[in-house]
Amino acid sequence: MKHALALAVTVALNLSAASAAETLVRLDDPSLNLSAALGKQVNVRFAESFAAGRLPKADYDGVVVSELPEGKVCLFGQPQGIDPLAPALAGFGRDPEGDICLPRDDVSVKVSGQAADGGPAMPIYNTEKSSCVWSWKAGKGIGLWTEDCKFDSGRWDVAYDAANDWFALRVDAGDPFPVVRQWRKDGGLTPEQLLPDLKAKGLVLDDPECVFEVSAEQAAPTGWTQWHVMPIGKRKAAYDAQPADEVPEPACGELGYAVDFIGFFMVHKDHPDRVVYVNLGQDGTMIDLPSITLAK
Repeated sequence: MKHALALAVTVALNLSAASAAETLVRLDDPSLNLSAALGKQVNVRFAESFAAGRLPKADYDGVVVSELPEGKVCLFGQPQGIDPLAPALAGFGRDPEGDICLPRDDVSVKVSGQAADGGPAMPIYNTEKSSCVWSWKAGKGIGLWTEDCKFDSGRWDVAYDAANDWFALRVDAGDPFPVVRQWRKDGGLTPEQLLPDLKAKGLVLDDPECVFEVSAEQAAPTGWTQWHVMPIGKRKAAYDAQPADEVPEPACGELGYAVDFIGFFMVHKDHPDRVVYVNLGQDGTMIDLPSITLAK
C-alpha cells in the first residue's frame, strides 16, 4: 500500500546516543504531564533522603507509573528489586498492588533527548524502555511525538499519510490504522459543523440522534477541549438498555463514543480552524497525546 510520506518530517532520537545528555526533573515539577505516563515505564532517581536506609540504590530504570494520587506517585518496580513489603518501606509499600507510593518531591525522572524543533520536549516515559524510542513526526500543520518499538510481535511505529492527512499505527509496515486525524477549514470549523461531513463519509452514523457533546471523561491537555459523538433520545435509551455484561458496539458508528477503547475529538482554543480526532485504543497507540502541536 502506497502512502505519501515525503512531507513527514521525522527526527529520530535514539535514547542511547551519546549526544543525548541525561537530566533530572523532579516529579513535582508542574511542567510535567504525568498523566500521560500512567501505565508506562520511566527511569527514576530517588532522593537520597528517601533512598537512604530504604533502598539498596537510588537509580532504577524501567519502573512503571502505576497511580498518581494527589501530590504522590506510585511506582511498580518489583522486577528491578523494589520490594514493597520490605520492612524499610513500611508506610510506602502497598499490598496487593505491589507498588510503593511516595511524595513526588522525593523522586526525579531521568530524561534523555531534546525538544522537537517547534514542538515540546520529548516525553519522559516509554511503553517499554528497552524496546522503544521516540520520534517527532510532522504533517500539514500538525506534529507529535510517536514511539518506534521493536516488540516480539514485530516493529510498531506511526507514519504520516499526507493524502489522508492522518497519522497511522503500523505493525511491520503492514496495513495502517489511523490514530490521529485532522480536519481544517479556513474561517473556522466547529465539531457541529464537521458532523454532516462525518456522517456523509460513514465515519459517524447518519442519524439525527447522534450529536456532538463536550466531554470531561478524559483529562484534556492544556488548551484543548474534548468532544464525543453521543447518542440521544431513543438511540441512547436502546444503547443504555443493553446487558451490562456485554460490550456494546458504538451507538453512533466508527468514530462515535465507545466503551472498549479510548477515542475522542479535540479542539484547541488557539486553532478554531481545526478539529482533531485521537484514538488511544485500550492500552495506547504509540502516540503522546499532550505533545500534539498545531501550526498554521
